[in-house]
Amino acid sequence: MIMTLVARCRAKKFACLLGLGCVLALPCAFASEVYTESAMADNHAIRVQLKAQDKMVLSSQLSGRIETLVWKEGQSFKKGQQLVAFDCGIYKAKLDYAIAAETTAQKKHAIAQRLDNLQSISVLDVSQAESDFIMAEAERKIGEVMVKRCAIAAPFSGRVSKRLVEQGEFVSEGEPLLEIYNTSAYEVELIVPSRWISRVNIGDTFTVQLDETNQEYEARVTRLGSVIDPLSQSFSVFGQISSKSKALLLPGMSGSALFSYSKALGGNTAP
Repeated sequence: MIMTLVARCRAKKFACLLGLGCVLALPCAFASEVYTESAMADNHAIRVQLKAQDKMVLSSQLSGRIETLVWKEGQSFKKGQQLVAFDCGIYKAKLDYAIAAETTAQKKHAIAQRLDNLQSISVLDVSQAESDFIMAEAERKIGEVMVKRCAIAAPFSGRVSKRLVEQGEFVSEGEPLLEIYNTSAYEVELIVPSRWISRVNIGDTFTVQLDETNQEYEARVTRLGSVIDPLSQSFSVFGQISSKSKALLLPGMSGSALFSYSKALGGNTAP
């Protein structure tokens, strides 16, 4: 009986302690939430990462030896400049052969048509001559495409971020050659609380302050994330740097995005 009473007293004491802990925990959690909202209301600083809006990996469209590759990491180029050139001797020879074959097939087709007008050739022979001419024409077009692939021109003005092969190497079709990015347009990605989903809209303006340059840049919201992370209760917002001065910008820079209180919270400044 005595052991039972002691156990009950311990259980009640533990329950009281738990109850007290819960009572104490509730104000702490509430204070934390109020502090977070207060901090957000003061400056609305959100961490951001800078990325190039256009970036790509240039890959080989044919198998062959790299004849010219002078661009190295960090170098700038203009749109239309040749970045990579391949040894194109065999492809040019194939194109010459295809052009000659097309010329021959075209002449045979013309002769077959004249004989057909004189009814001096069978219908099958006329069809065969026509098919040979069409196939020769197709082979010539394939040859022209392959010769064009012997050189890769820059699709935009930008910089080389990584060089993956060396001049003189033999590469296979589809092998990566260079990583490049566009220097004229940058975007920032930021993670904001999910409760901002109805407050931040496409077209809203904000200020980006980068740690590396210690400068501020005007930006505009261009698109919103399509899902909310259930663990962090946040979603992605993407914006584009609209400031004209982009000389010092590099992909990978980070900083803070500053939203005004009125824009971030829909203009409601009341407590």
